Amino acid sequence: MMYRKLALLAASCLLSVSAFATTYDDAVDATFKNDADALAPLLAKGLDPNTVTSSGAGEPLLMLAIRKNANNVIDLLLKQKNIKVDQPNTLKETPLMIAIFLKDNDVINNLKLRFGWGATGNQNVENWAYMAMLSSKTTPWGVGVLTGNTPNPELKWETTYSTNIGLDLSLFQNRIEFIADVYYKKTKDLLLQLPLPSYLGSAGAGSASNPWANVGSLENKGIELTLNTVNIDKKGFQWRSNFVFSLNRNKVLELDTESASIEKTYSVGSENSVVTRTVVGQPIGQFWGYKVIGRFDKAEDFYYKDKEGNVKPVALPAGSSIEEGKTWIGDYIFADLNNDGVIDNNDCTFIGNPEPKFTYGIGNTFSWKGFDLTIFLSGSYGNDVLNYNRRYIENPRVNSNLLKSAANYAVLERINPDGPDDFRNLRVANTSTTLPRISASTTNANNRVSDLYIEDGSYLRIQNISLGYTLPKKWVNKLNLQNVKVYANLQNVYTWTNYSGYDPEVGCMYGDALMNGLDYGRYPSPRIYTFGLNVSF
Repeated sequence: MMYRKLALLAASCLLSVSAFATTYDDAVDATFKNDADALAPLLAKGLDPNTVTSSGAGEPLLMLAIRKNANNVIDLLLKQKNIKVDQPNTLKETPLMIAIFLKDNDVINNLKLRFGWGATGNQNVENWAYMAMLSSKTTPWGVGVLTGNTPNPELKWETTYSTNIGLDLSLFQNRIEFIADVYYKKTKDLLLQLPLPSYLGSAGAGSASNPWANVGSLENKGIELTLNTVNIDKKGFQWRSNFVFSLNRNKVLELDTESASIEKTYSVGSENSVVTRTVVGQPIGQFWGYKVIGRFDKAEDFYYKDKEGNVKPVALPAGSSIEEGKTWIGDYIFADLNNDGVIDNNDCTFIGNPEPKFTYGIGNTFSWKGFDLTIFLSGSYGNDVLNYNRRYIENPRVNSNLLKSAANYAVLERINPDGPDDFRNLRVANTSTTLPRISASTTNANNRVSDLYIEDGSYLRIQNISLGYTLPKKWVNKLNLQNVKVYANLQNVYTWTNYSGYDPEVGCMYGDALMNGLDYGRYPSPRIYTFGLNVSF
């Protein structure tokens, strides 16, 4: 019991960052003499293993290894690396590590608690972004120069402060290994390129690149878990498993102004639409657009009753009215979020988040008499994808290059076959369909960016299957070789997903983290077959 209490006391001392009055030499003497009785009073008084006295004896390095040997003697070594001490008896900076090794314990083989803190800088911007540069331009009269960029002399490094706590645990002769990390990261002085209006010379021939600026701060927090197991290991057969789980949440803490936002647009032809928006208090790069709440299947859908029972018209897009060439039976109904009776940009809202709720990976390796088989699966859950393709190739108003699902459009019919083509005498005949009507023209903009094109991007993929065979040594030695292995490898084998596009693993458009999850014809991950031979001489 004494040794167990001493071990727990030493471990608790390692978590302390307060200064205590003790001497480095006393601790070292007791430690390296394996004198548990001499060290116990120091620990009982509150020994801070990271404290260095002004005597400066030795180096500021202590190691603690607690192990039980055949004579029931506990060796205590206190280890602490990378510590800066600005004044005696004061701990100023970590990382901090506790390592407890139980040599003869049949259950716990390794127990390690880790704590880390650090700051890293990022200056990943174009060269000379802080000063005005000139660019060359060839003209009929020779080579001229013009403004190449919009400088920002106040530009400085982006800094990320990270804190993490981790646990390493090995059990049953290392057959089970568990690793857990909890982290928090705060990034200050975010480096982003600010979009300027085109009339300021940021677009077109001879334009200057947009300025870089430090625009705010961002936090990331999450957990990472890893489990490695040896499931079977006998009679030449071994089965190992690996499971990885990762969860991350990010939130914008600050931008350059309290009401600021960063909007990312995507252009197709002459159309330029906002697809993501980043604001304070929300995750970065969330999808931005309208909400579709129904379809005008009959005349009554153009009206609704308020709380007092009064009949009121449903909000229509700005400049539109109930006409065949404007808003008509078979068109979509958009949510009037600000209740002003008009559908416009003020009714846009967050419609999806491209960041997954969590990601994971599962691996299994089997080996037997020279054969080895590895199967790895990866997956993502809870991330949204903006299927931008469907805006165009599922639009029934387009007459070429369409998906088969574009035939699922609304067909109109007269209620009274002999009546007029008035909206009060029309209805959608196939109400089970989901797409709007076919029309020569409309002001309703049915294919505007909306939650209709947001899809669940969750997936589970067989990422890799590898099969190999290592020839027996007695065969290889006859050929004067050290090792010979033949193998076959298959990547991107199969994917389970409800996403209607080619590949749910979309990534970032143009490598921009604020345009993550936007799919406009992204080339899918190919299936790759590999066969090979490894020979060691």
